Amino acid sequence: MKNAPVRHRLEHLFYLVARGILLTLPHGGARAAGSLLGRLAHRLDRRHREVARRNLALALPELTETERHRLVAACFRHFGSALCDTISADRFSPAELCRRFSYEGWEYLDEAERRGKGVFLLGAHLGNWELSGRPIGLYKGTLHTIARPADNPHLEDQLRRMRERQSYEVIHKQGAARRMLQVLRHGGRIGILVDQRVQPREGITLPFFGHPALTTPIVARLSLRAGAPVVPVFAYPLPEGRYRWVASPPIVPPETFEDEEEAVRSLTLQYLEVTEREIRAHPEMWLWMHRRWGESR
Repeated sequence: MKNAPVRHRLEHLFYLVARGILLTLPHGGARAAGSLLGRLAHRLDRRHREVARRNLALALPELTETERHRLVAACFRHFGSALCDTISADRFSPAELCRRFSYEGWEYLDEAERRGKGVFLLGAHLGNWELSGRPIGLYKGTLHTIARPADNPHLEDQLRRMRERQSYEVIHKQGAARRMLQVLRHGGRIGILVDQRVQPREGITLPFFGHPALTTPIVARLSLRAGAPVVPVFAYPLPEGRYRWVASPPIVPPETFEDEEEAVRSLTLQYLEVTEREIRAHPEMWLWMHRRWGESR
């Protein structure tokens, strides 16, 4: 609801109180509090619990019913923990936050940037995705991210300030393609998540976990136009309030191609394959509660 000023102020007040409480806790304690919050959400939110269960049955049919129930519960706990982790991590300076990361594959980002064509940082709603770009912002410079503004303008302002402190610059989703192309042509960096379902008019259908899934082609289209490589980047929680940052080799667009639509499909399929591989390695940390496939409605 966009025209709900009273509700928005109450939500903002709740956020400020919750943030204040989390910042009084040790960072590890904030994670633990989030896990408890996720456990409560799992008990109360039957609708999303069922969506997650159906998604898992579709994507990972080899799991038993008991294993699926356990994984759904773990998924709720993770997202509660990740939410509180993101808020709690705002206590750290950019340098302190980056010291909490271990890094694997940073050389792939260096390799991609040496091409001078701009770089896409490809991610998903997996692990600690809100934190995955922060080391890039500190060590490399501004990271542009694609996002739809929150309905609540007070929360949108809070989120914008938090991102700006970490060298993020938001490109709003509506009409983003032109601005994204400008950033790439100036050698900039764009972080984008490609794992969510899009509207039929916006997407192409490709296999994801072996089932047809509507996926945005915008990354592949702009990668082809600008010659920009795509570097998959993910971040995962480690014990003691630390994180693991991991990048994969760049997916480089072909310099020449006969059929642009086929090239777009081929590149987008590669993005989905990398994303699926990471999800299979960390299934409890992906957003199974999202209606990714038509069958999961």
